[in-house]
Amino acid sequence: MERGILVIGSLNTDMVVVAPRFPEPGENVHGSDFSMVAGGKGANQAVAVHRLGLPTALLSCVGSDVFGDFLCERLRSCGVDDSLVKRSREVGTGVALIVVEEGTGNNTIVVDPGSNYALAPSDLDALDGHYPEHAAALFQLEVPLDVVVEGARRARENGLLTILDAGPPRHDRLDVVEHFDVVSPNRAELAALTGEDVGDRRSVARACGPLLQRGVEAVVVKMGDEGALLATSEGAWQFDPFDVEAVDSTGAGDAFTAGLACALVEGREPPEAVLFANAAGAAAVRVLGAQPSMPSRSDVDSLLDEQSPGVRRL
Repeated sequence: MERGILVIGSLNTDMVVVAPRFPEPGENVHGSDFSMVAGGKGANQAVAVHRLGLPTALLSCVGSDVFGDFLCERLRSCGVDDSLVKRSREVGTGVALIVVEEGTGNNTIVVDPGSNYALAPSDLDALDGHYPEHAAALFQLEVPLDVVVEGARRARENGLLTILDAGPPRHDRLDVVEHFDVVSPNRAELAALTGEDVGDRRSVARACGPLLQRGVEAVVVKMGDEGALLATSEGAWQFDPFDVEAVDSTGAGDAFTAGLACALVEGREPPEAVLFANAAGAAAVRVLGAQPSMPSRSDVDSLLDEQSPGVRRL
């Protein structure tokens, strides 16, 4: 049986509305197309891994409420094993309030983590029988940091590749990365982690240095409409973006990181893995909503067949 990817992370109910533009403070802007969709970086990435063709299981926590029921049902309907999802009686399910700007697909997001912060290091014991079935463990920063750090340590002890999507920003906690083989922040998250300037591409490459010095083997920076950047001990490479019509950027970073994890588990070298991840992120912006936008393998392969974005060494 093909070994899969363990995902340890968040589950949220996303409340999404489309607006002609983002409101100024105190301003009321009329929106449209309200929807309630399953989200959370952990769940999004687990769904994406499954759609990209690898087995996955998600360790997470929801409340004992209708939102928790909704999220677990959505996971099952997407083919993701939800048997490791904990139900809290003390804290409600996490919720994200998302405004998508019509025309650009850009978004603003406010998250109440709720039960995501009820996940504890002791809950990692549930993974003990699952490590042999998986080749990698994928984490984000929407759950307590002690869960992330201890979870990565245990996964690495069990021989799994450890990958961190470094979002959302958790300021100046470089120690978090020490048990990770691969770290993938966006530009703002890289700045928050390192305190370094990230103005242009070369400064982004330099800002990856503190992470590499902590033992991370590869830093992959998600740069939105500028593509992506890969930094290793051997140097840095810029990957141009795919040319797609953006509808909603919500979840694009999650599709990117899941694509990166899948490609690495399949044995692709880092530059090829970043190209695959870049295509996965680009495919996601073409669909409204987080989990609904997670791409299939055919979505990604089609983009790779149609376009060949440039790659150059910095």
